[in-house]
Amino acid sequence: MSRDAVTQSANDLFQQAFGAVPTATDYAPGRVNLLGEHTDYNGGLVFPMPLALGTAVAISFGGSKGTIDAVSGDAANRVVRHIEDTPDKAWTDYLVGSLKVLFDDNLPDRGLRIAIASDLPTGSGLSSSAAIEVALMRAASALTGREISPVDIAILARRAENEYVGMPCGIMDQYSVSVGSPGKAVFLDTRALESEVVDLPDSHNFVIIHSGVSHKLTEDGYEKRVEECNAACAALDVKMLSDLDVESLDRIEQLPAPLDGRARHILTENSRVKKALEALRTGNLDDFSRFLVESHASQRDDFAVSVPEVDALVEGAIEVGADGARLTGGGFGGSIVAFVQKPRVPAFVTAIESRFPKARVLAVT
Repeated sequence: MSRDAVTQSANDLFQQAFGAVPTATDYAPGRVNLLGEHTDYNGGLVFPMPLALGTAVAISFGGSKGTIDAVSGDAANRVVRHIEDTPDKAWTDYLVGSLKVLFDDNLPDRGLRIAIASDLPTGSGLSSSAAIEVALMRAASALTGREISPVDIAILARRAENEYVGMPCGIMDQYSVSVGSPGKAVFLDTRALESEVVDLPDSHNFVIIHSGVSHKLTEDGYEKRVEECNAACAALDVKMLSDLDVESLDRIEQLPAPLDGRARHILTENSRVKKALEALRTGNLDDFSRFLVESHASQRDDFAVSVPEVDALVEGAIEVGADGARLTGGGFGGSIVAFVQKPRVPAFVTAIESRFPKARVLAVT
């Protein structure tokens, strides 16, 4: 669906569930990360691209103060929460957490009614949670007359995920979907929160393919990877792994497994992001493609966040015509991104769908 279609779906669902027209509606895209995986919570560099897939939130006042009456997908999927509820590991945690950090001590005197529509698959590694958080904060800010910058929304959305949902993520997802725009990449230094919009080559498309293996990062190994990175920092006596440079590789090799691999991935992935940006600037697409492949190998071997189905899909994508491909997102399933010359895309998609019947092409951009 288009952005307009998703937004209309949210408005229609709101009217179906609550019998009224919403006061405000807003939207946020998903994102695919081209390079820079797991570097954001290590203070590193990332290279995401917002997608033409996303989530819309329609909202109005209604009910008693602190009440959140929410519906998603269809009118039967309606849940009532309260702003003071503790997390219960349901999809509504993203709503409660986002509203808690957005309003803080300035909660509206009335409750909120919310309808959510999306064409962004959950568990795909395309930041469906960040899209909900950002779209909700935008809509709730419009409803209450608050003015808040895209960067501040990203910071608050990350807080919601870290402090309420319990996901120790970095800021890449929230920043890219709040600040970026579909069709252009965002080169982001996550520590400095300095970014640059980057044009992408006209000769290629990025094809995003779901592996058929869904993930839920709060139940997978994401938190464990954060703990391992923190342990590597302690062993190396640095604040964040992105403090390291190539001269630190000898020190990293002295760490016990798996901390050596975790630190090595962060160091080399930061380097790949910088080199990939330069490759795009100079039109060296062979090098850019190679960095994608190297990034996947590092995620698979050093960071251990890939799964066999994803590995097979990456290998198959290259065999049937992609110049480069890699796992994108937090890992443990989810999606890959393939870099494919535009004339090859139709045949590439046909070959992928034939060879991997459980896989699904989500977007070509």
